[in-house]
Amino acid sequence: NKVHVMQEVEDKIIEALKELERWESRKEKVKVRLENDSADPSEMERIEEQISHYQSLLQDMKRKMSSTDVSRTIARSGNQ
Repeated sequence: NKVHVMQEVEDKIIEALKELERWESRKEKVKVRLENDSADPSEMERIEEQISHYQSLLQDMKRKMSSTDVSRTIARSGNQ
């Protein structure tokens, strides 16, 4: 059932978008701490790896969906 499959892919995309947002906000916090010398540079590397991972994951998922499905999903996630 195509609708059910799309729903699952949508949910995964929304989950990945949320994770990506979390990592990006964490990156901002660590950036500030790095400027104050209170963070480990390796922490920033790990965060960059996570962000990169979620960005490529999202690209793969988006390729599997049609563009109308993608825009509907983005609207659903509240991430315009």
